[in-house]
Amino acid sequence: MFIVWGKTIKRQKLGFVADFCAVCRDLRTFQVRRIGSASHVYYISFGQGDLVGYERTCEVCATPVDAVPDTYTGMAETFRPASELISETFPNYYTVYRALLERERKVRDTPSLLTPEERRARMREPFMVIAPLAQQKLSSIQVDWRVGLAVFSFVPIFWVIGVVSKWLNGPDQMDPSLNWIFAGLALWAGLVFSEIFRSSRRYLLKNAAPQLASSLAPLKPSESELDRILQELKQHKLKLGKLRPSDLLERIEQLRTTV
Repeated sequence: MFIVWGKTIKRQKLGFVADFCAVCRDLRTFQVRRIGSASHVYYISFGQGDLVGYERTCEVCATPVDAVPDTYTGMAETFRPASELISETFPNYYTVYRALLERERKVRDTPSLLTPEERRARMREPFMVIAPLAQQKLSSIQVDWRVGLAVFSFVPIFWVIGVVSKWLNGPDQMDPSLNWIFAGLALWAGLVFSEIFRSSRRYLLKNAAPQLASSLAPLKPSESELDRILQELKQHKLKLGKLRPSDLLERIEQLRTTV
């Protein structure tokens, strides 16, 4: 008998805390989770599993980062604004992050006073946070609705082939020839692979570009600055490099017009 067993990652919710978000560049509420590696049999896992680590996920931009539970004096059971959670969960927040908050104030209020080195560093920061997350997510095929639609296009494609074949060969021809069948298969396979190839970029546009644009907006980056960072990501074979400067500049402009 074949038995399906192995390891699975389990995330257990621990609570909510206030902390700094490097993508939002501000104080945010985070949900903290314990990450465990648990055994499973037929995908039914047992217990919390061996401890792998902890993560905290920003409730605004949804970016997960590593967490150290001992940083916090406590965790709230329910979501509350970060301004309310700070005294309960991270009362020395302003002391711990004094230098970082001063740096971010400079980014927000007087970005023109940043040195070229500071500007490059501040601009790269959100990319460095999001790049490994995107890399992990895109290590497998992203099956979105367009990929699903391409897969199920098999039926209408061959229905059309059957209709066209009868129209060209006459009503006495019951079944399409092998040439028509191969043409249909080639069309279907091409459509599926095309959508799979483009699915990673669609994922980035939906799940990475908005967060990056929000984080970069105070710096008002130029196209050449963004292109330099994206080319660096490509050189390191990081999936985030599939974005184009225009993808981010368009969203940054949308943020400016809505403020």
